[in-house]
Amino acid sequence: MVLLIVGLSLVFIKLWSSQPRGKVSQPYFSDPKNRKLQKRLLTLLNGDATTAERLLKQQRQRHRGESDKWYLEKVIYDLERDRRY
Repeated sequence: MVLLIVGLSLVFIKLWSSQPRGKVSQPYFSDPKNRKLQKRLLTLLNGDATTAERLLKQQRQRHRGESDKWYLEKVIYDLERDRRY
């Protein structure tokens, strides 16, 4: 009985994780529409693109379905807010 429940749970998790989530957009740093925000974010992070991608990915997971511009603005806002204190 326990094995059946565990097996079904694993199947459910696999199916759920393979479903597409929200709109798929271009990678953050290849979209020319947000160039100014991209530069601002990289400036705040001293050019660390890996950290920028990680922070953007975290926001995308927390707030599904927003635009790339929204994610960039959110990460920039959070960084600037955290540096004030």
